[in-house]
Amino acid sequence: MSIRWSCSGKRPARKKAEPLRRSNPGLNRFLNVRGTLWVLLMALIACPGCGFSSGQLLYIFGVGRPTVVEAQFRLTDRPILILLDDPDGRMDWPPAGTHFVDELAQALLKNRAAEKIVPRQTLDGLRQTLPDFQKRGCREIGEMAGADQVLWVRVRDFLATDQIQEISRAAHFSAGVKVINVKETKRSRVRLWPESPAGHFVAVSMSGAEVAEKKTKAAIARAIAGKLARRVATLFYDHRLDDFDNEK
Repeated sequence: MSIRWSCSGKRPARKKAEPLRRSNPGLNRFLNVRGTLWVLLMALIACPGCGFSSGQLLYIFGVGRPTVVEAQFRLTDRPILILLDDPDGRMDWPPAGTHFVDELAQALLKNRAAEKIVPRQTLDGLRQTLPDFQKRGCREIGEMAGADQVLWVRVRDFLATDQIQEISRAAHFSAGVKVINVKETKRSRVRLWPESPAGHFVAVSMSGAEVAEKKTKAAIARAIAGKLARRVATLFYDHRLDDFDNEK
């Protein structure tokens, strides 16, 4: 491209290039829709005969609605065995384990996260009749119990005592959760969920005030076990974000 010189012999000054303006159709649509919704909302609030309060209108437009959390994994509609594993003997109050399994089974059935749960008594019977029960694999135990999947919960930490040492975390219970496919015999494909071999970490705690209210170790252990069971159940069904936090 040739450049023409002016008669004075001086090179003409170039015009400064204007910055390139790029449009973002997605952002523009979002801003337009949001603006339209707010204009409509304000108009409805200003209309005394519309039949809605300002709070109702805000809720209709999504302001203040609780967030829905999707299930981490969908369990089968076939029989499921709940297996609580405590290889390191962390749970020093054995009835807490029984309460945990029962609470988890009820929460899964109540929220339709599972259709059939293998009775806890079936697993207890296997423990009593098989001398080498502890050496059996999780998948094999599920097969003997007549389950299609095993919900395997491995205890990591457990503290339930009436001696309060930490106000904000006076009692706590944590575990790793896995879902095992009983019908799969190939070791590398047995675990259905999650991808991590350690399982999905879940933990709950009780404050000093909550522990003091329960008074006895038995009541505290029962409460913390039930709390973890309900938390684990939420991994397998859609729920509102505040459902668990607001429970009493």
